Amino acid sequence: MSGYGGKILSILGRQGHFCEARIERTETSSTRFKDGELQADYGTSEGMSVRVFRGGCWGFASGEVSELEGLLKRALSLASLNGGNLKLGRREETGIKASKGKEGKGMGADKLCSLCGELKDDMGGRRVKNRGIALIEQIEGEEYYNSLGDEILQETLVLYGRFSAVGRDGGRAEEGGERFSSLKGWNEDKLFWCAKEAARKCEDSLDAKETVKGEFPVVMDPVLSGVFAHEAIGHASEGDAVIEGTSVLGERLGKKVGSELISIWDDPCLEGGFGKYEYDSEGILGKKVMLLENGVVSGRMHSIETSAETNEEPNGHARAESCACSPIVRMSNTCIEPGESSFEELIEKDGLYLKGMSGGSVDPFSGQFMFRCEEAFRLEGGEVSGRVRPVALTGTILDTLHEIEGVGKDFATSPGFCGKDGQSIRVSDGGPHVRLRKMKVG
Repeated sequence: MSGYGGKILSILGRQGHFCEARIERTETSSTRFKDGELQADYGTSEGMSVRVFRGGCWGFASGEVSELEGLLKRALSLASLNGGNLKLGRREETGIKASKGKEGKGMGADKLCSLCGELKDDMGGRRVKNRGIALIEQIEGEEYYNSLGDEILQETLVLYGRFSAVGRDGGRAEEGGERFSSLKGWNEDKLFWCAKEAARKCEDSLDAKETVKGEFPVVMDPVLSGVFAHEAIGHASEGDAVIEGTSVLGERLGKKVGSELISIWDDPCLEGGFGKYEYDSEGILGKKVMLLENGVVSGRMHSIETSAETNEEPNGHARAESCACSPIVRMSNTCIEPGESSFEELIEKDGLYLKGMSGGSVDPFSGQFMFRCEEAFRLEGGEVSGRVRPVALTGTILDTLHEIEGVGKDFATSPGFCGKDGQSIRVSDGGPHVRLRKMKVG
């Protein structure tokens, strides 16, 4: 950490407007294997940003840590250019003094490189033609200060692994993938499982011959149901989308929009969640938000700006990719609440069992979406039977929420990175198995 937080607080406190400063220090080790080549990289970065709020407008500037006073002048100048109508949201407490160090430890660049070389050997297969591995180890140090006297120091260990295997059989190509994440430490057994699982998905997908199209009862696994929670409900529940009128859920707070079996939340404090954090990039404590409760729209995620605009409570969901970016409303760990059905009960109807996600898109305004699964199977006679080729699910958010007729007791999450307005941040999503009465697939 910087060691001169007192000086920063003193400078910020002398300003005549609300202002805040963020410092970020990042240390990254990464190893990648692709096309037969093993690469290793190591680097560090450091930077600072400041924001000034004046006359209903923000001014933002970023640069070197040593440039604090110059950055303040630049940000104030930008905030003063035009009058705005933004509101500065209420902060529940001021004068916060918080400090949290990272949990666990990483391996270091040399060990990562050696491990990557071993992992690639477990991704072989008769029809696997290309293998890709990325292992990333990052220590993120963040400092937050503002003119109200808040001082928050956080350090996070971020570990992420990505595995992909591409196979060919004749003129057909398929890909299998798997991901690893942790904020505490590497698990070598899990990493070797990920490598084998990516190769298995690739080989098995090449064996799927049958193509299916039409409307079927569908059971989604926790990965796919989590993607639905994130893409279809999470983005539509972001405060800025609500204010801008680009959310299909924007005017539906307190209204029933789906089956009473479905509840969805976003929780920055979720233990084991890849998107976990304590305080957001505005120095606000992250809180769990029920987005959908028993089919009723029950909450939205907010920055201090959007909470003021909607006259709702702030809940610590403003995040910035780095100190070069302004905080915007983002998700953290977005999940479907487990229900009461066993897996055996969910697969009683003939239909399709869909696992994983290999791509998709959603329009939060119209509610139209398309998700493509990684693996697909027929459900026949209460059993998971023949493998079919991966399919895409299409529909609208509101129609699909009413089609939910079973929610499993189980629960799992998967990691990823979410992009919005040019910024990418770590998140996770998940939930239980979920059955839909019917879905259009093809």
